[in-house]
Amino acid sequence: MLPLDGFRVLDLTHVLAGPCATHHLRCLGAEVIKVERPGGGDPMRGLDMQPEFDGLPPGFRALNAGKKSVVVDLATEEGRDAIRAIAAKCDIFVENFRPGVAKRFGLGADDIRAVRPDIIYCSISGWGHDGPNSTRGAYDHVIQAATGMMALQGGKADEAPVKVGFPVIDIATGMSAAEGIMAAIVRRLRGDKAPITLDVSMVDCALALMSGPTANTIATGKAPERVGNRGFVGSPGAETFATADGHISVAANTMGQFRTLCRELGRPDLAEPPYVPVGLGDGAFLANAATDELRQELSSAFATMNADALETVLNENGVPSSKVRDLGEYLTTIYPQTPGIGVEGEPVALGPAFRWGDLGAPSLPAAPRLGADTDLLNSGAALASPRRANAT
Repeated sequence: MLPLDGFRVLDLTHVLAGPCATHHLRCLGAEVIKVERPGGGDPMRGLDMQPEFDGLPPGFRALNAGKKSVVVDLATEEGRDAIRAIAAKCDIFVENFRPGVAKRFGLGADDIRAVRPDIIYCSISGWGHDGPNSTRGAYDHVIQAATGMMALQGGKADEAPVKVGFPVIDIATGMSAAEGIMAAIVRRLRGDKAPITLDVSMVDCALALMSGPTANTIATGKAPERVGNRGFVGSPGAETFATADGHISVAANTMGQFRTLCRELGRPDLAEPPYVPVGLGDGAFLANAATDELRQELSSAFATMNADALETVLNENGVPSSKVRDLGEYLTTIYPQTPGIGVEGEPVALGPAFRWGDLGAPSLPAAPRLGADTDLLNSGAALASPRRANAT
C-alpha cells in the first residue's frame, strides 16, 4: 500500500511548479484529477507550437503521468459549479493562479471549504499571497533575477549574470508544495480539524535553496561574491579544471586529499610550503586556502591530463571527482549503473528522489490526453468519497 492510497487531489495547476507537486502526490498513491482549460489545456501540452506531439510532449508526460484530465471552462458559472462539486469529494485542492484569481472565480479557500470543510487547500504563486508584490507575475528566470540567485552564477563579478540552466525554482517550489501537503495530511491523520491553507511561493523556495548564502548575508550584511566553478569551501583542490580532453571537477578539500591530487598530477611540491601552510595533518580542511598563484600551477598540471583516467584514479584514492558530462552522457553511461528513480509505465518520468526499501519504483499509467476523463463531471459513481486506511 502506498502512503496516499485513497486520497484524492483536485489539481488546478499548469506548467511546472504545480504539476510537479501533484506528480509527487500521484507517485505516492494519490488519485489526481487535473483540470484543464478548453482548447489548449495545460500550456505544457504544446498544442499550438508542437502539434507533432499531439498534446503529449515529453515535458508534459514527465509531470502528468497517471493523472486524470477533465476540461472545464472556469469562465462559466457551470464550470465553477462543476469544480466545487468535484472538490466536495476531494481531500486536497491545489491551484497556482495569481493571488486573488481563484477567489474571483468563487474557488478560494473559503469557497472550497464551504463544500468540503476538512479539505487541504494549497496555493502556489510567485510572490505569496501577502505584500505589495503578491499580484506580480513570475517565471523561473525572473525569480532567479529577483532573489539574487542569478547574481551568484558565473565567474568574475563584472561579467553578465547567468541563470541556472534549468527551471530549478519551479521544481523546488513543486517539491516544497508536496512537502507542505504531506505535513498537512499528517495533521489530519492526527485528528487536527482546523482549516488548513498552504501558501507556497517561488521566492521563498528560491531563498530556501540558497540557505547557506542567505545565512551569511543576513549575518554580515554583505552579499556573497561569485565563486564560479570553485568549490564552496575555498580549497585550492576544489574546483573545475580544464584537461587535455575536457573538464574535470575535483573536491580535494582536506590536506590528505590535496596531497593525493598533487601526487597524481605529478606535482607533489604543490602540497608543500610555500603553497600551503606548514605542518598540516591529513584531516585539516583547506578552507579558503586557494590562491591565484596555486590555481595557475594546478591549471597547468591539469592541462596535460586525461579527464577519464584522472577521474578513475582520483576516486580510487579517495578524492571525489568527475569528468564534466552533459546530461545525455550521464543518462547513457552512469545513470544505468544506479538503482534510478524512473517510473514504470512512463519512460520519460522520474519519481520522487528517494527509494523505498520494501517497494519497487512507482508504476503509473501514461499521461492523459486532454479531456480524457471529462465524463467524471457527470458521473457521481466515479467520484464517490475516497476510502483509505487509518484515516480519521
